[in-house]
Amino acid sequence: IEIELSGHTSSEGEAKMNKELSLKRVESCRKYLSGNGISEDRISVVGYGPDKPIAPNDTELNRAINRRVELKVTRIQ
Repeated sequence: IEIELSGHTSSEGEAKMNKELSLKRVESCRKYLSGNGISEDRISVVGYGPDKPIAPNDTELNRAINRRVELKVTRIQ
């Protein structure tokens, strides 16, 4: 299979910083997965920052929910 890791943040802070943070999150996950036997050429990464929230950023709990990494299967051979 091939997978995509997408990183997300809450809306707090500067947009540029959040994009960088979301990429650091997915890079950390990619490193973990590759260190556990998943070939890096099967993993793509994207950092969305605060652009795709799954909850409103109006409470600390909701902001915590938006700070996440999602894994999506993009191809099955």
